[in-house]
Amino acid sequence: MLEAMKDVPGVPKLVEFWLVEVTPNQPDDTQIYRQKIHNSMMGMYRTHVRLVLKPKARRLQEFRSRKELVRTLRDIALSECAYEEHRILHRDCSLNNAMIEDIEGGSSRGALIDWEFAVRITKDNKYPTGGTGTIPFMSILALSEVAQIQYTQSQTEGTQLKTASSSKPIQIGTVEHTYLDDLESLFYVFAWVCIMFKGPAGAVRRLNEVADRPGGKVTPWLPHEWNGSPLDANACAYKKFFFVQHTTGKARLREQFAPYFQDLVPLAEEWYELVKKGETDTYFNDIIALLSKHVDTLADDEKDPQFVRDQIELQESLKGLTDKLKHISEEEEDA
Repeated sequence: MLEAMKDVPGVPKLVEFWLVEVTPNQPDDTQIYRQKIHNSMMGMYRTHVRLVLKPKARRLQEFRSRKELVRTLRDIALSECAYEEHRILHRDCSLNNAMIEDIEGGSSRGALIDWEFAVRITKDNKYPTGGTGTIPFMSILALSEVAQIQYTQSQTEGTQLKTASSSKPIQIGTVEHTYLDDLESLFYVFAWVCIMFKGPAGAVRRLNEVADRPGGKVTPWLPHEWNGSPLDANACAYKKFFFVQHTTGKARLREQFAPYFQDLVPLAEEWYELVKKGETDTYFNDIIALLSKHVDTLADDEKDPQFVRDQIELQESLKGLTDKLKHISEEEEDA
């Protein structure tokens, strides 16, 4: 697939590859042991291959400014269109696969890695479930179809999903998947970064078990809801559908975004409405136009990302100290 996409911007270039051998002339292949140890899917075998790719890239969460973050997402969305023109579908647009590639002149662009489960687009847009995506970022439709396959399997077997002690392979189902599912996944990647990180340079946010809401209410953090078990796609699909269709969805986004990302709330709310509306004839163009509009309005001259990260952490420490002193003062007054 990398060879087929070698001229597309944002796709890594293959330099070299080799098979990993468990013994001389014996490649490491899951068909050697998979059905003996773990659940297996009939006909689904994987060979251990190591790749050397270029250029070197940063993880999406290591963005240096809000503008770079949004521009990277736009580049990946544009790449999805290019993939479709080449009749190839990536199928796993997720946080760990979204990268930032530095280019000459000090600029950067978005890229997608991990093309292991990319497929050539078929007329019916149906593909094996293996490689359909990463649970927290999968589209509602993709999750629903995987859930239906899981249900059918459990009914056929007359039991729950197979356990690791069984050596009988699971029959592979197929799910419908288009580049529009990947574009929906990109929205969840964006929201995940703005909630789970507190700023640039990969600064991870420390979250309480639940998120506070106005009026003293609490609610689960959205990424925690989306990050369900791969063996319960139905629950994951339901929670994501509820988030997109319920009247509180947009408010939860706004409330859960970290302070650094508050300038991106308008983008999140507009993008949320596009996801809620679902597939339309202008869906792709609407997303590109939305991302481009916000790229143009975001500042070019943000402070050094490491400085911003240190500043955020200092502010958090000061807030923690202030809260502690306030608590001590209230205890003294009660005494």
